Amino acid sequence: MSADHEAQDVLNRHRRVWMRKSVLRRIYHEEFFSRQLAQRKLGGVNIEIGGGPGFFKAALPDVVSTDLIYCPWLDVIADAQRLPFREGSASNVFGLDILHHLAAPIAFLQEAERVLAPGGRLILVEPWVTPFSFIIYRYLHQEDCDLSVNPYEVSNPDKAASKKAFDGNQAVPYLLFEPRNRAKTLAFVPQLKLVVLEQFCLFAYLLSFGFKNMNLLPGFMYPHLAEFERLTLPLWRRVASLRALIVLEKGICP
Repeated sequence: MSADHEAQDVLNRHRRVWMRKSVLRRIYHEEFFSRQLAQRKLGGVNIEIGGGPGFFKAALPDVVSTDLIYCPWLDVIADAQRLPFREGSASNVFGLDILHHLAAPIAFLQEAERVLAPGGRLILVEPWVTPFSFIIYRYLHQEDCDLSVNPYEVSNPDKAASKKAFDGNQAVPYLLFEPRNRAKTLAFVPQLKLVVLEQFCLFAYLLSFGFKNMNLLPGFMYPHLAEFERLTLPLWRRVASLRALIVLEKGICP
Protein backbone atom coordinates (compact mmCIF):
# COMPACT_ATOMS: atom_id res chain seq x y z
CA MET A 1 0.00 0.00 0.00
CA SER A 2 1.34 3.45 -0.83
CA ALA A 3 1.94 6.04 1.86
CA ASP A 4 -0.90 8.13 0.39
CA HIS A 5 -3.36 5.26 0.70
CA GLU A 6 -2.22 4.58 4.24
CA ALA A 7 -2.69 8.23 5.19
CA GLN A 8 -6.11 8.38 3.55
CA ASP A 9 -7.14 5.28 5.50
CA VAL A 10 -6.05 6.97 8.73
CA LEU A 11 -7.98 10.13 7.88
CA ASN A 12 -11.11 8.17 7.04
CA ARG A 13 -10.80 6.21 10.28
CA HIS A 14 -10.46 9.48 12.21
CA ARG A 15 -13.60 10.83 10.56
CA ARG A 16 -15.55 7.73 11.58
CA VAL A 17 -14.37 8.05 15.20
CA TRP A 18 -15.13 11.79 15.12
CA MET A 19 -18.71 11.18 14.07
CA ARG A 20 -19.19 8.48 16.70
CA LYS A 21 -17.57 10.30 19.66
CA SER A 22 -19.52 13.42 20.55
CA VAL A 23 -17.29 14.04 23.57
CA LEU A 24 -14.22 14.12 21.33
CA ARG A 25 -15.88 16.74 19.12
CA ARG A 26 -16.60 18.85 22.19
CA ILE A 27 -13.01 18.61 23.40
CA TYR A 28 -11.66 19.72 20.04
CA HIS A 29 -14.10 22.60 19.68
CA GLU A 30 -13.99 23.82 23.28
CA GLU A 31 -10.34 23.14 24.14
CA PHE A 32 -8.35 23.26 20.89
CA PHE A 33 -10.25 25.22 18.23
CA SER A 34 -11.56 27.83 20.68
CA ARG A 35 -8.03 28.61 21.85
CA GLN A 36 -6.82 28.98 18.28
CA LEU A 37 -9.72 31.17 17.20
CA ALA A 38 -9.34 33.42 20.23
CA GLN A 39 -5.79 34.27 19.06
CA ARG A 40 -6.55 35.04 15.40
CA LYS A 41 -6.33 38.37 13.68
CA LEU A 42 -9.72 39.36 12.28
CA GLY A 43 -10.21 39.89 8.58
CA GLY A 44 -8.08 38.76 5.68
CA VAL A 45 -7.20 35.27 4.50
CA ASN A 46 -7.05 32.32 6.91
CA ILE A 47 -5.02 29.24 5.97
CA GLU A 48 -5.11 25.86 7.69
CA ILE A 49 -2.11 23.56 7.38
CA GLY A 50 -2.65 19.83 7.81
CA GLY A 51 -6.42 20.06 7.36
CA GLY A 52 -6.53 16.27 7.18
CA PRO A 53 -9.93 14.97 8.20
CA GLY A 54 -11.56 18.38 7.79
CA PHE A 55 -12.69 19.20 11.35
CA PHE A 56 -11.43 22.79 11.73
CA LYS A 57 -13.43 24.07 8.77
CA ALA A 58 -16.65 23.60 10.77
CA ALA A 59 -15.27 26.06 13.33
CA LEU A 60 -13.96 28.55 10.72
CA PRO A 61 -15.83 27.98 7.44
CA ASP A 62 -13.88 30.53 5.38
CA VAL A 63 -10.49 28.94 6.14
CA VAL A 64 -8.47 27.72 3.16
CA SER A 65 -7.87 24.14 4.26
CA THR A 66 -4.70 22.43 2.98
CA ASP A 67 -2.96 19.10 3.37
CA LEU A 68 -0.33 17.04 1.61
CA ILE A 69 -2.80 14.16 1.19
CA TYR A 70 -5.76 14.50 -1.17
CA CYS A 71 -9.18 14.55 0.46
CA PRO A 72 -12.35 15.80 -1.26
CA TRP A 73 -13.19 18.25 1.54
CA LEU A 74 -9.85 20.12 1.27
CA ASP A 75 -9.36 23.33 -0.70
CA VAL A 76 -5.68 22.99 -1.65
CA ILE A 77 -3.23 20.09 -1.79
CA ALA A 78 0.07 21.51 -0.56
CA ASP A 79 3.32 20.68 1.19
CA ALA A 80 3.58 22.73 4.39
CA GLN A 81 7.29 23.20 3.66
CA ARG A 82 6.55 24.74 0.20
CA LEU A 83 3.30 26.66 0.53
CA PRO A 84 1.67 27.81 -2.74
CA PHE A 85 0.63 31.22 -1.41
CA ARG A 86 1.94 34.71 -2.13
CA GLU A 87 4.22 36.52 0.26
CA GLY A 88 2.27 38.51 2.83
CA SER A 89 -1.10 37.12 1.71
CA ALA A 90 -2.46 35.61 4.95
CA SER A 91 -3.75 37.07 8.20
CA ASN A 92 -3.56 33.75 10.04
CA VAL A 93 -1.98 30.35 9.50
CA PHE A 94 -3.49 27.62 11.68
CA GLY A 95 -2.16 24.16 12.46
CA LEU A 96 -3.21 21.44 14.88
CA ASP A 97 -0.77 18.57 15.39
CA ILE A 98 1.23 19.31 12.25
CA LEU A 99 4.63 20.70 13.29
CA HIS A 100 5.79 17.42 14.82
CA HIS A 101 4.92 15.48 11.64
CA LEU A 102 7.14 17.53 9.31
CA ALA A 103 10.50 16.36 7.98
CA ALA A 104 11.82 19.95 8.14
CA PRO A 105 9.85 21.96 10.75
CA ILE A 106 12.07 25.02 10.39
CA ALA A 107 11.26 25.14 6.66
CA PHE A 108 7.57 25.28 7.56
CA LEU A 109 8.13 28.08 10.08
CA GLN A 110 9.98 30.04 7.39
CA GLU A 111 7.15 29.45 4.91
CA ALA A 112 4.62 30.67 7.48
CA GLU A 113 6.77 33.76 8.04
CA ARG A 114 6.79 34.39 4.29
CA VAL A 115 3.04 34.05 3.64
CA LEU A 116 1.88 35.99 6.70
CA ALA A 117 1.07 39.66 6.32
CA PRO A 118 2.63 42.08 8.83
CA GLY A 119 0.74 41.60 12.08
CA GLY A 120 -0.44 38.15 10.99
CA ARG A 121 -0.23 35.12 13.23
CA LEU A 122 0.88 31.50 13.10
CA ILE A 123 -1.38 29.68 15.58
CA LEU A 124 -0.48 26.10 16.52
CA VAL A 125 -1.67 23.47 18.97
CA GLU A 126 0.98 20.79 19.42
CA PRO A 127 2.07 18.03 21.82
CA TRP A 128 4.17 19.34 24.71
CA VAL A 129 6.67 17.44 26.81
CA THR A 130 6.28 17.46 30.59
CA PRO A 131 7.40 14.76 33.05
CA PHE A 132 3.97 13.12 32.84
CA SER A 133 3.26 13.62 29.14
CA PHE A 134 6.66 12.17 28.22
CA ILE A 135 5.58 8.84 29.71
CA ILE A 136 2.31 8.93 27.77
CA TYR A 137 3.94 9.93 24.48
CA ARG A 138 7.01 7.72 24.81
CA TYR A 139 5.40 4.49 25.95
CA LEU A 140 1.65 4.66 25.27
CA HIS A 141 1.42 6.41 21.90
CA GLN A 142 2.07 5.17 18.38
CA GLU A 143 4.32 8.11 17.47
CA ASP A 144 7.88 8.70 18.67
CA CYS A 145 8.84 11.06 21.46
CA ASP A 146 12.60 11.36 21.04
CA LEU A 147 14.26 14.22 22.90
CA SER A 148 17.68 13.40 21.43
CA VAL A 149 16.95 14.59 17.87
CA ASN A 150 18.17 17.85 16.39
CA PRO A 151 15.00 19.72 15.31
CA TYR A 152 17.03 22.20 13.24
CA GLU A 153 18.26 19.66 10.71
CA VAL A 154 16.70 20.06 7.29
CA SER A 155 16.08 16.56 5.99
CA ASN A 156 17.70 15.58 2.71
CA PRO A 157 15.26 15.06 -0.20
CA ASP A 158 15.55 11.27 -0.12
CA LYS A 159 14.71 11.12 3.58
CA ALA A 160 11.87 13.61 3.22
CA ALA A 161 10.43 11.74 0.25
CA SER A 162 10.45 8.44 2.14
CA LYS A 163 8.76 9.87 5.23
CA LYS A 164 5.14 8.81 5.66
CA ALA A 165 2.57 11.51 6.33
CA PHE A 166 1.71 10.29 9.84
CA ASP A 167 5.26 9.61 11.00
CA GLY A 168 6.07 12.07 13.75
CA ASN A 169 8.19 12.95 16.76
CA GLN A 170 6.06 14.54 19.45
CA ALA A 171 9.11 16.05 21.13
CA VAL A 172 9.80 18.44 18.23
CA PRO A 173 7.55 21.37 19.33
CA TYR A 174 9.05 21.25 22.81
CA LEU A 175 12.58 21.07 21.45
CA LEU A 176 11.93 24.12 19.28
CA PHE A 177 10.14 26.32 21.80
CA GLU A 178 11.27 25.32 25.28
CA PRO A 179 13.10 28.23 26.95
CA ARG A 180 16.67 27.03 26.29
CA ASN A 181 16.13 26.69 22.52
CA ARG A 182 13.57 29.41 21.89
CA ALA A 183 16.00 32.14 20.85
CA LYS A 184 17.78 29.78 18.45
CA THR A 185 14.48 28.80 16.85
CA LEU A 186 13.31 32.39 16.45
CA ALA A 187 16.64 33.33 14.85
CA PHE A 188 15.55 31.25 11.83
CA VAL A 189 12.38 33.37 11.52
CA PRO A 190 13.49 36.87 12.57
CA GLN A 191 10.21 38.51 11.56
CA LEU A 192 8.24 36.30 13.97
CA LYS A 193 8.00 36.76 17.71
CA LEU A 194 6.50 34.38 20.23
CA VAL A 195 3.43 36.03 21.79
CA VAL A 196 1.72 33.06 23.47
CA LEU A 197 2.89 29.71 24.81
CA GLU A 198 0.12 28.20 26.91
CA GLN A 199 0.39 24.67 28.28
CA PHE A 200 -2.91 22.86 28.80
CA CYS A 201 -4.85 19.58 28.26
CA LEU A 202 -4.90 16.54 30.52
CA PHE A 203 -7.83 14.71 32.09
CA ALA A 204 -10.60 14.94 29.51
CA TYR A 205 -8.52 14.11 26.46
CA LEU A 206 -6.82 11.17 28.17
CA LEU A 207 -10.12 9.65 29.26
CA SER A 208 -11.61 10.13 25.80
CA PHE A 209 -8.71 8.14 24.30
CA GLY A 210 -8.62 10.57 21.37
CA PHE A 211 -9.12 8.87 18.03
CA LYS A 212 -8.97 5.37 19.43
CA ASN A 213 -12.19 3.37 19.57
CA MET A 214 -12.14 3.27 23.38
CA ASN A 215 -13.77 6.02 25.48
CA LEU A 216 -13.97 6.32 29.29
CA LEU A 217 -15.54 9.80 29.38
CA PRO A 218 -19.36 9.88 29.19
CA GLY A 219 -20.72 13.02 27.60
CA PHE A 220 -22.64 14.10 30.71
CA MET A 221 -19.39 14.10 32.74
CA TYR A 222 -17.36 16.19 30.31
CA PRO A 223 -18.52 19.68 31.42
CA HIS A 224 -17.73 18.90 35.06
CA LEU A 225 -14.33 17.42 34.26
CA ALA A 226 -13.51 20.31 31.93
CA GLU A 227 -14.32 22.79 34.69
CA PHE A 228 -12.21 20.83 37.19
CA GLU A 229 -9.35 20.77 34.69
CA ARG A 230 -9.62 24.54 34.19
CA LEU A 231 -9.63 25.27 37.92
CA THR A 232 -6.70 23.00 38.72
CA LEU A 233 -4.59 23.89 35.66
CA PRO A 234 -2.08 26.00 37.65
CA LEU A 235 -1.32 22.94 39.82
CA TRP A 236 -0.35 20.58 36.99
CA ARG A 237 0.43 22.79 34.00
CA ARG A 238 4.23 22.48 34.25
CA VAL A 239 4.40 18.80 35.18
CA ALA A 240 1.57 17.12 33.31
CA SER A 241 0.28 19.18 30.34
CA LEU A 242 -0.17 17.21 27.14
CA ARG A 243 -0.45 20.15 24.74
CA ALA A 244 0.68 23.69 24.14
CA LEU A 245 -0.86 26.60 22.26
CA ILE A 246 1.97 28.31 20.38
CA VAL A 247 1.32 31.68 18.75
CA LEU A 248 3.88 33.54 16.65
CA GLU A 249 3.20 37.02 15.27
CA LYS A 250 4.87 38.68 12.30
CA GLY A 251 6.27 42.10 13.03
CA ILE A 252 4.75 45.20 11.49
CA CYS A 253 7.24 47.09 9.35
CA PRO A 254 7.92 50.63 10.59
